[in-house]
Amino acid sequence: MYRKTWSILIGSMALLLASIACNLSFREGKLSIPITLKEDTIKQIITAAQSAAASQGEKLPLIEVEDIEFIEPDRIIAKGQYQVLGGQRLNGQVELKFSVENDQPKVEVTAINIPGIDLASDAIKKVNEALSKVIRDQVNEAGEGAVIKSIAVEADALKILVEVNVRR
Repeated sequence: MYRKTWSILIGSMALLLASIACNLSFREGKLSIPITLKEDTIKQIITAAQSAAASQGEKLPLIEVEDIEFIEPDRIIAKGQYQVLGGQRLNGQVELKFSVENDQPKVEVTAINIPGIDLASDAIKKVNEALSKVIRDQVNEAGEGAVIKSIAVEADALKILVEVNVRR
């Protein structure tokens, strides 16, 4: 019995130290997990959203993101080369806004500087949906029943705070 008590105590201390080191917090049976998405991950998310929109038959320019500008508290600007129909490559940029609605991520293209692309088009709406879905899928990897509490742009990253119920 004495050995079991020590094992539980040591295990609890290790979990406590790990949660402090990883910036996790535990309150009322819920674990808060911060997820940080840096520039390379954001580029991958944009690429995945393009693929998703293209698989739905959308004809959008192929975006090769070269640089991400982080604008606190909730926006990024993706700058790069855009290949329009006909193969011509143009410099351009897209501004994305991040928020949470009903515990789900919402990503919106709020400004676009690419000739021939209309912000109000159905294609942009599908890109918004695809971007939101890709982030939702990333968060679901944190655990079943993960709830997004916040999304914010801080310095050089997109920070998502996820809350997961811990079973006893």
